[in-house]
Amino acid sequence: MTLALQIEGRDDSPAVVLLHAIATSSKLWAPQVAPLGTDFRVVRVDLPGHGASPLLPGSADYESYADAVVSALADIGIDRFVLVGLSFGAMVAMQIAVRNPDTVAGLVLACCAAYTPPPVAAMWRDRVDGVKKGGLAGQAGGTLGRWFTPSFAEASPQTVEWVRGLILGTPDEGFVAAATMISTLDHRELLPRITARTLVVAGEHDQAAQPAGLAAITDAIPNASLITLNAAHLANVEAPVAFGEAIAAFAKGL
Repeated sequence: MTLALQIEGRDDSPAVVLLHAIATSSKLWAPQVAPLGTDFRVVRVDLPGHGASPLLPGSADYESYADAVVSALADIGIDRFVLVGLSFGAMVAMQIAVRNPDTVAGLVLACCAAYTPPPVAAMWRDRVDGVKKGGLAGQAGGTLGRWFTPSFAEASPQTVEWVRGLILGTPDEGFVAAATMISTLDHRELLPRITARTLVVAGEHDQAAQPAGLAAITDAIPNASLITLNAAHLANVEAPVAFGEAIAAFAKGL
């Protein structure tokens, strides 16, 4: 079994691999594909249980998700790349960077956490229970409210509806597996072991992954720097140009 990949941009250029947030898919990266594709080979991954990728057999964990991503990339001849993860995708990316240091030429961790404290873990378990009982439709409104600032949501209703469609298109079991993983997240001991040069991206108005937490992640990684964008949780959608330009400048500077 392999994961679904979308490959665009320049085949003769360094690869930039993009890992999406929970309850979305590789389509979330649409705003970045064309700009990044002018100088890079852009590879968007559907994480297990999301988009066109099936769930992995057995219990879901970060190690198996990380290995599945690396294996899918190896199948198409990509063995070194700049890795970009957003939210849940960044949690998987941390594991990839530690397990495969020679493959990760540079790492971008955006709008993410490295640890889920007990009160937040309880909220994630409640969301899992809610999806098991009523599907993702009942979670979409609250999720969108956390993912975007009110001003962006009011000014950009079509974009918000596009993201709503990504949420509703996610298989319930894919969300449940990923949300369960988030509820048990503790990557704090991984951070000092990341050897790749790292760019950490925070959303100034992100309540799901607050800027102070991103600053702590930056401090814990030996060779990391931090930028803050005028956005909430889905910074690549709310601040698409600034996000894409930051990734491109980082990747070119490696």
